[in-house]
Amino acid sequence: MARFQTVVRRARFAYSPFTAQEMQGFAQLLADTIRKRIQSGQNIYDQAATPLKPAQAGRRGYPDYKAAHGLQPIRDWTWTGHTMRCLKVLTATENRAVIGFLDEALPGRSQTASQLAFWNNQSERMWGVSPADRDKVIPLIYNYRPVVTLQHVQGAGSAGSTFRSFQSFGSTYFGSMRQAGFAQYIGAKAA
Repeated sequence: MARFQTVVRRARFAYSPFTAQEMQGFAQLLADTIRKRIQSGQNIYDQAATPLKPAQAGRRGYPDYKAAHGLQPIRDWTWTGHTMRCLKVLTATENRAVIGFLDEALPGRSQTASQLAFWNNQSERMWGVSPADRDKVIPLIYNYRPVVTLQHVQGAGSAGSTFRSFQSFGSTYFGSMRQAGFAQYIGAKAA
């Protein structure tokens, strides 16, 4: 009788620290940050976007039309505001969230918000995560979970040191306050 032994050639371990609701919150914060940056006229390199094309001789240009409607004459993806309103968190699952533009078109228009974002991004790269956007969101993600450390205790009369217990900093008070503040931020954005 032959004996078979299972040989494990690969192992994949998945640690899933964030729920879908938490990922939804992180993604919404990132979407809000990207929206503010685009509306302020900055590209993904945190530089001022290139100016809009000036008017030709005897004709008004796009910056003139925007100024006539009370808008800033800069590249900020805003004319009616529909494209920026369609910037949403599309899906959120465990450890993954997708931010993008909804496939909605204003009545009487043929292009959707995602198509407009694609064509606007061809002339100037504004859609994406800039270093400043990353610097705002990454610390929140790293600081969201409490830090767990081992407590080092010198035993009286013992030759060596022992580890007595796990100690959690922020898991009861600071962690709950951080999560409550984050939930209030998400609730305020939804209202």
